[in-house]
Amino acid sequence: MSQENVEIVRRQIERFQAGMERGNPGAVFDARTVAADAEWIVREGMDGRTVWVGREEFVQFMRTWTEEFEGWSIQVERLIDADEDLVVALTRQSGTGKGSGVPVELDLGLIYELKDGRVIRITNYLTHAEALEAAGLSE
Repeated sequence: MSQENVEIVRRQIERFQAGMERGNPGAVFDARTVAADAEWIVREGMDGRTVWVGREEFVQFMRTWTEEFEGWSIQVERLIDADEDLVVALTRQSGTGKGSGVPVELDLGLIYELKDGRVIRITNYLTHAEALEAAGLSE
């Protein structure tokens, strides 16, 4: 089941990327691989929050997260089967500041929690190392 979960996460990220390119970050919820009440958790609060639940709140989070960037994108560097219900995604986000014109790159780790073949929670970490440690793994 764990390799299957890696593939579910891979497809989910591809749908997310395609949705973002169309200006529809919530498109990822259209697939049956993301629970309607899935949680998006950030370790460092943003706008006084650390948890967003469901499609509408996820869209709100992504618009806030990316609104100051032109050409924002996310690339998956590696997907790791952490255990039966966890997949770690090591990613690189990039974009160019709208006001400054400065290119920005950020390595983030995400832990996807799955239940019955569906993503139920995604937790963001500010570094790859933090995500790996939280999943009980190392580089």
